Amino acid sequence: MRYFTVLFFILFTTLLSAQTHIVKGTVVNEITNYVEPDVNIINLNSLKISKTNSKGNFEIEAKLNDSIHFSAEGYRSLKLKVTNDWLKNPSITVYIKDNSTTLDELFISNLKLTGFLQVDTKLIEMNDYYYYRSFKPTSFASNFLTKLDPVDAIYNSIKKNSATNKKIEQLKQETELIELMKTKYDRETVSALLNISKEDIVKVLQSCNHTDRFIYTASDYQVFNALNECLEVHNISRK
Repeated sequence: MRYFTVLFFILFTTLLSAQTHIVKGTVVNEITNYVEPDVNIINLNSLKISKTNSKGNFEIEAKLNDSIHFSAEGYRSLKLKVTNDWLKNPSITVYIKDNSTTLDELFISNLKLTGFLQVDTKLIEMNDYYYYRSFKPTSFASNFLTKLDPVDAIYNSIKKNSATNKKIEQLKQETELIELMKTKYDRETVSALLNISKEDIVKVLQSCNHTDRFIYTASDYQVFNALNECLEVHNISRK
């Protein structure tokens, strides 16, 4: 009888994991307790997307143990796992924290700005990171990258993760997610999908001779494609 109970529990858990559910929730600002509209939500397993409405409410298809990624302009990204408790509850409250900082002084050098706030902000940020801007052998960036070989390390990491490889191929068919990535410039989606840090994204693109202007101003979709091309070329060169 005991073995039957254990077997039943295993079968029930497996069946529950395989089932697709509609999980719901409300996204709230952690500080103000105001609801947050237009928060982008991605199921990192199925690559399905959703967005909070004017009341901060959302719903998205998910299975048990799926990872749900939340991101919004000016807020820290958040990743939650779908648990049994979430599946049992009709709705949960998700708290996100803004990423604002106070500037004492702002110095802007002679930059070629584009007029688009999202892009120009990245250009100004890029101007501050002077150690990323030189590719000469004597530069900090070049010596640092040569020693660590970030492409090799990240390629090996992604190669070991078959789920990530499958996800890369699956993304090519997800038109909604592609259109979303074309409108984003914060690298949150790319970082979440490939499971690599924003710093590693910069290192890989630099080592593949992409310009700083591209690295800091391209859309997330352009960066995603550039990273995959870089890793594919790296894979061929290793053979």
